[in-house]
Amino acid sequence: MSGGERSFATLSLLIAIGESLETPFRVMDEFDVFLDPVARKIAMKNLVKVAQEMGHRQFIFITPQDVSDQPTGPKLRVIKMKPPVRKSTVGGPQQQTID
Repeated sequence: MSGGERSFATLSLLIAIGESLETPFRVMDEFDVFLDPVARKIAMKNLVKVAQEMGHRQFIFITPQDVSDQPTGPKLRVIKMKPPVRKSTVGGPQQQTID
């Protein structure tokens, strides 16, 4: 299977077993990085549908992809993080670290 097929199969499995898990939070980090645009749209639609049906649980989806086309509402918010602040040094831009 390709990376996208594995990701889609994993999401399907998590949705299927997720109904029997009694956890108040579900966090999915970068679940869609290997999906093509069509599969990603289908996956997001299904995940949002499941999340809305399970209103007694909180879902958190973390993705580097653009989700600006995702409809929002009272139970669905999109929070976009600011890009990291980079400092310029002799070797060019670098990501800041905590010393």
